[in-house]
Parts: sequence; structure tokens; C-alpha cells
Amino acid sequence: MSWFYRPSITKSISELNALVKEVLLAPDFNQEDLTGFSAAKENSLMDDYREHETQGIPSVPSPFSFDDRWMKGSVDIPLACDGVKHASEAAAPTYKVEFHYRKLTEVIQSALAEPDAEKFHTFPFKAYWKGSPDEAEERVYSDAYTGDAWNAEYDEVCNTMRDAPNSHLEAFIIALLIWSDATSLAQFGNAELWPIYLYLGNQSKYDRAKPNAFASHHIAYLPKVRFP
Repeated sequence: MSWFYRPSITKSISELNALVKEVLLAPDFNQEDLTGFSAAKENSLMDDYREHETQGIPSVPSPFSFDDRWMKGSVDIPLACDGVKHASEAAAPTYKVEFHYRKLTEVIQSALAEPDAEKFHTFPFKAYWKGSPDEAEERVYSDAYTGDAWNAEYDEVCNTMRDAPNSHLEAFIIALLIWSDATSLAQFGNAELWPIYLYLGNQSKYDRAKPNAFASHHIAYLPKVRFP
């Protein structure tokens, strides 16, 4: 399963070498363990896995347990009619728009379970630069987690968690960066969608901007509505 969940989309020569050297030639590798192997079954076991009770704390779902599948929803948009007056907005005719989306909290859990999450900044800080011993310090701002707002909010969250029932758990902030733009679906015609993308501000902008980082998480696809 570790091999299957590697972050690369296509397997390279180095990945093939890793499979041979780290798996097939590993001292604890046993072919008999693969008898009756099913990827779907192993996925299900990982999704249903629960942490064992420790130090009197009941077992809880695994942090890797999430359901970020796509779902279908709809919204009714009230329409205005020229020359017609309605008693209220609720009395106006509606136009149903269907769209696809994913649960926001589940997408966040999925992003935090990815290997790149090890580099995420869960603790804010303030950075300073000093050109020489005789010069005054100069505040340096780069990512959101170096700003005053994040530092102040983090302190408030930690102070609130001190007397909370789950005070034994680590608390930190997840910053959501949401962006959208119309996207053409074909080279010909005018079919378009408005995809909504989610980025996590905990990830350095230098990593987040790399195409091969796959830092963008799709959370919704909104159709472009055209009225006759």
C-alpha cells in the first residue's frame, strides 16, 4: 500500500528500483502475505482502522479516515420577471442549478494525510532580519503564518484549549485559500465550468506554486448558467 500511495502520478525508474530494493528484497518480505490480496479490501481496512485505547483515552477513528468523494447537490435560484411583481422572493419562479462538490472538512483531512503535509507549518512565527550588529531589526513578512493575525489567533486557540475537554490534543490553525476561474471544457464550443480550488496556507508559497506539488484541491464544479 505504501508503494501504491506514492505521490508520483507515473512510476519512474527510481520508483521501480525502490520497489525492488525496499519491498521485494526487504528482510521481512514474504510472498505468502500477498495470498488473497485485494487493494479494495486493504483500502477498506485502512478507512475503518481505529487507534487503540491509550492512557484511558477511548479509541478514536484513524487520522487517515476521511470520505472526500464527490457528491451532487443543487440550489434553487429565484428569477426576476420583467413586468411581473411577486408578493415575495419565495413566490418568484426558481431555476434549479445542479453542481458537484466535496465536503470541505474531508478534503482538509485528505490534504493533511498526504506526504507533503510533513512540511506544513502548524506553528506560526515572526521572522526578523538584521543587516549588521549595529542596525535595528527589521520585520520580514513572507507567508501568512508569519503575520500578526495568525500569531494572535494561534495564541487565542491555545489559551482556549488549555481548559477544554480535549486539552491533551495539539491545536493548530489551518488556513484556507480559495480560488476560482472559468475553465473551458473543450477546444471548440462554449462549454464552461467554474471549478473552485482550495489551497492550504500552511504550505510554503515556494512549494505551493510548484505544479508538481499538486497543492490544489478541487472542492466544487459550478456550471455556468445561461438563461434563454
